[in-house]
Amino acid sequence: MTASTRAPGTTRPWHLWVVAVATLVVYAGGARDYLLILAGNTDYMTAQFGPDGVAYFADYPSTLRAFWTINVVGGLVTPCLLLALSRWSAPVAVLSAAAQLVLLVATFGWRDRWEALGPATSWFDIGIGVAAVLLAGYCVLMRRRGLLR
Repeated sequence: MTASTRAPGTTRPWHLWVVAVATLVVYAGGARDYLLILAGNTDYMTAQFGPDGVAYFADYPSTLRAFWTINVVGGLVTPCLLLALSRWSAPVAVLSAAAQLVLLVATFGWRDRWEALGPATSWFDIGIGVAAVLLAGYCVLMRRRGLLR
């Protein structure tokens, strides 16, 4: 029986494990950043982003914080749903990716993210956006293949 004809809940293909574990690792780091920044840990922000990073996050709009929260929580929940073979992994991943894309557009377009946080952080965040979109696509594909119930 191939992965596309397998009855839901019978087994998890190896690639699902790789995607889920990699996503958890990446988003665990993102959740750490998120919590330390929201807690106002200036030592952490200075070490990660320099003095401009502290100023950048000091007046971070609550609307953007909401999108950031959706992305981080969605990024942590999606792999758990994937491992549970839940059909909800697809919409949660799509919502998380959409939130990340909104953040990228808003912060690069109106918050001067590149200048404030530098190219390394900016490219990393763009990579997270690409990965979030790929994760959403993967979840949708697994759902269409009937792997998720």
